[in-house]
Amino acid sequence: MSNNLKDLILEGKFEEAKIVSKHLSFEELDGELTDIAFTRPSMSIYTFIVSLLIENEKIEFHEIAFEMLVNPLCHIEGAHHAALYHARRCIELADQQELAEYLSYLLFLHEVPDKVINDDEALATAKKILELDSDNDVAKEFLAEK
Repeated sequence: MSNNLKDLILEGKFEEAKIVSKHLSFEELDGELTDIAFTRPSMSIYTFIVSLLIENEKIEFHEIAFEMLVNPLCHIEGAHHAALYHARRCIELADQQELAEYLSYLLFLHEVPDKVINDDEALATAKKILELDSDNDVAKEFLAEK
């Protein structure tokens, strides 16, 4: 992990952190930010990814934000509701091939304790996923339980 990137983000030096992060692929950036969030949970990490989104809205940044909010930062009140925003933006920005994957984010948010997605929307989402990908195990399992 880049201690420099970690320190810059945790100190709120986002402009400097952006310079460092430009040399990373999305996968590397995701790994770095996830590692930081698990070892030093802080809203600074989430705020950093939001600052990247403000400058350049990309589906990959929304993915990172979603994963961060449902994994290392999930204990923060409202994290799952904030993750819903990023899930919906992924769905809006996705091409047809990626759509089923991002729709499954909604099914995940239906299963969390906060139950961010209601039963009706989850049911409709599972059906839509199967229209797009008839082999999708997540949607099949969801419908089998209903």
